[in-house]
Amino acid sequence: MVNESFNKEEYSRKLSALTPGFSGADIQNICNEAAIMAARKDSTSVSIRDFELATERVIAGIEKSMPKNENQRRTVAYHESGHAVAGWFSKNSAPLLKLTIIPRAKGSLGFAQYLPDEVSLYTKEQLCDMITVALGGRIAEELFFGKITTGASDDIKKCTQIAQGIVCEYGMVESLGTINYSNQEGYQKSFSERTGKMIDTEVRKIIDNQYQECKALLEANKEKLEL
Repeated sequence: MVNESFNKEEYSRKLSALTPGFSGADIQNICNEAAIMAARKDSTSVSIRDFELATERVIAGIEKSMPKNENQRRTVAYHESGHAVAGWFSKNSAPLLKLTIIPRAKGSLGFAQYLPDEVSLYTKEQLCDMITVALGGRIAEELFFGKITTGASDDIKKCTQIAQGIVCEYGMVESLGTINYSNQEGYQKSFSERTGKMIDTEVRKIIDNQYQECKALLEANKEKLEL
């Protein structure tokens, strides 16, 4: 039974915004988790808050205990806030829904939940903004602590994959033209060493450009990041 303070249309609207691209099985998992959370509180109905928490659990995993080390908590807090501020001020970024430094079972030290549009087509500008947001955590550590940690490893991997897609798969780089240079694992490269160097150069250029753009953005909004 759902909370009567919300009608079915309100529940549908809120939950559809939380779950773009989810399969029926994913949504069923969320409903089950939400019902379990409500039962643990001895509630007679499932609230929208239960659904929100259930969505987080399905996406990011079960919450784990907070780090006891104060420096680690501060580092994670600045790291996640770096992502949030970079996303907030990036024109093509998805809206931020929630930010937390509570670790998750799937390995993340913190968790930033966004509300992406349910689209499968992206422009180069949108992809570049994804790189900017992903770099926000590492750059925040650099700006506020003067050093970086291993917490950005997944972010760097994501940036590299997006940049390689721009260069090798989507034909979005003029110098390489509309040719697919993606290389299937286990197969020999279908392009020359010279082309390989061009690909490396273009991938690095994209990431470096977004790094500088993100750094300037966070430096201009240091106060907001600390808040």
